[in-house]
This record gives sequence, structure tokens and C-alpha cells, in this order.
Amino acid sequence: MESNDKTTTRQRWVVGNWKQHLLRAEADTLGRELIAGLSPELIDRDDSVRIGIAPTFVALESTRPWTRPAGPLWLFAQNVAAQESGAFTGEVGPAMLLDAGAGGAIIGHSERRKHYSEDDGLIASKVRGALDAGLRVILCVGEPLEVRQAGDHESHVISQLSAALSHLTPEHFTDRLLLAYEPVWAIGTGVAATPADAAAMHRRIRGWMEEHYSRPGADRSILYGGSVKPGNAGELIAAGDIDGFLVGGASLRAESFLSIIQSAATE
Repeated sequence: MESNDKTTTRQRWVVGNWKQHLLRAEADTLGRELIAGLSPELIDRDDSVRIGIAPTFVALESTRPWTRPAGPLWLFAQNVAAQESGAFTGEVGPAMLLDAGAGGAIIGHSERRKHYSEDDGLIASKVRGALDAGLRVILCVGEPLEVRQAGDHESHVISQLSAALSHLTPEHFTDRLLLAYEPVWAIGTGVAATPADAAAMHRRIRGWMEEHYSRPGADRSILYGGSVKPGNAGELIAAGDIDGFLVGGASLRAESFLSIIQSAATE
């Protein structure tokens, strides 16, 4: 399948995944601190790096004043339902996210796969539904430690990627589809993949995309997630194949998140 989209370009992104943290007032405070700490260049231009935040559902409204179209931050949800609406207790559909001000959603995060048994089929449906509704998607893929140690990490990640994209048509391959490689063994452990390891997987993902979807492989923004910190962000970006970060714990503090953003913007 080849894309008919000729305008997609790789764009640097740094997105903070706040997970199940921060009450509404705390989220509002962090949003204010981020805006105050951003350099004028980053506020005025996002062609250097685009900055996103993903608060809890209940904090979307609290952070909305600091996000687009009024502010420089891009607002993401941490999850989205596979269906638009209906008798699905506890679910939040794509149109509801758009109505709340979110412009995108994280899909397939390893914690959703592990703790909530989200399988490849469900993730594929979520990706298609979110893109159809006009949301941006950050599609996460990554391997657990035992798979990495067995040397099967590349095939594991490609299998996840192939399944998640299986419902898409060429028209879906625009810049609204982002990918994030997150080695599960590096999430929340304080141990990041080495820049060489991370870059190698990004190259493998990009190569597979080029083989199966032609141009979108070269154009796709691929982020890295997994114990990203101010101390390793510059080295990871400098590896050359990493287009930014999906940041967990370090995004909960303005100082550390701003430092990571600066690394992504200047390296």
C-alpha cells in the first residue's frame, strides 16, 4: 500500500504523559509553569519542536487554556475508545475528546497493553477510529525485557506495528499519525535504552514503513519513550533517528520537562 500524501515531513515532538497524576489545580499550575518557562522562540514557532501534554481526562479542561488554539501546547488524551459512542460504560470516544479540546490521543501504551489487556485488534480499531475523527495519534510499540534478551525485539515491535496499522488506508498516513518506540523494560525503571539501541530500533521501524507503505516510512515522526531525562535527552536526539520524546515522570516537573524540550529543540 502506498501513500498519496506528499507533504508529510518528520517533525520533532516532545509530549509529556502525566499518567494518573495531578489533580485539576495541580495540572493547571504545571501548565502555567511550562508556559512561563518556554523561550519566546519556542512559543512563536513550533517548526523547531512541538510540545504536547497528556493529562488525565478530568484535567483536560484545566489545561485547555494553555493549549491550542490559544496557547503553544498541543493537548493529547492518554487513551481513547475504539467506538464513537454507545453503551460502553467508562469509555471516552474521539468526538468527546475533540469536544473537550484534545487534538490527539496516545494509543497502545505498554501500560494499557499490560494492565488492561489491550490487544493488537483493539489497538488497530482505536487507531482507525481516532484518525477518522480527525485526532492526532501517538501509536506506541515496544518490547518487554525477556523479548529483548531473547533477541526477538525487532520482530516483536514490527508485529505490533503491522497489526496496529492493518485497518488503515493510504489517506490515513498524514502527519497526524506519530509513532513512539517505548522499550517496556525502560519505562519507569530509570534505565533507558542506549542511544545506539534506541536509534537502531527507530531505523528498523522506519525501514519497515518504507518497505510496506513507501514514502510514509521516511517521513514518519518516531518518538522515543522510556526513562527520558534531562541527562540523556541530548544524547538520544543526537543519535539521529529519534524525532523527539514521549516523557513520563520527568514531565511532571516543569524544570526537567523544559530541559528535555530544549535538548530536542537545539540538538
